[in-house]
Amino acid sequence: MRFKFSLVSMPKMICLAGLVLLVGCTDGLLYKMKTINPYYRQEWQKDRELGVTFVERVDEIKNLQNWLPSMDSSEQLVWAERLEKIIKSDPSPELRTLAVQTIASIQGPVTIQALNSASTDEAEKVRLAACEAWRIVKGTDARNMLMTLANNPKETPSIRRAAIASLGAFEDADVKSSLARLLDDKSPAIQFQSTQSLKQITGKDYGGDIQAWRDFMQGKDVPEPDTSFMATVWETLDWSR
Repeated sequence: MRFKFSLVSMPKMICLAGLVLLVGCTDGLLYKMKTINPYYRQEWQKDRELGVTFVERVDEIKNLQNWLPSMDSSEQLVWAERLEKIIKSDPSPELRTLAVQTIASIQGPVTIQALNSASTDEAEKVRLAACEAWRIVKGTDARNMLMTLANNPKETPSIRRAAIASLGAFEDADVKSSLARLLDDKSPAIQFQSTQSLKQITGKDYGGDIQAWRDFMQGKDVPEPDTSFMATVWETLDWSR
């Protein structure tokens, strides 16, 4: 199979292909501090002589995010497969996260497979990126995975809230039922995020009145209150629990 690379030059595509697939060193958040240290600058020079550095790989994936929308479907499929490899096997959580964010703009089964892997990644930042990616991808697979993450009591509160927030983009009866059940969660933060997603889906706003939300979701006619005061109160509370 041959692909036509019309909007991105062949040398740049070949270079990017090599950079994306190679495994480099991971400097993470210490990068900026290391730039002023002569020892690390010497080490980076050695890295460049041996191959691609971590920072260069990050830059290339970020550039790919800009190029993908202008590519045709066959080109996108090539990159989806390469990004999937990064998501499944790269040792760097930072690169896996970037790959998840990038692959979200490509529709297809490869993206679904990659995001399924990302949703169970050991690094929370990767799973958080997956929650947002599922919101963009949409579809039955996205809905089901987000509901699974949202209702998993063994997941971290951050992941559960992120999954619930993304469910707000799905106007679906199963999603509404799932969010209604989450109104009874023991965590106030989960309850609050559920009301925010229900507000987005239903267009109703009962503020922090959980019982009003329960009644509405049970089909009762519940008048909407003036929520300006309650909104102010809820914004002052700690929703990290």
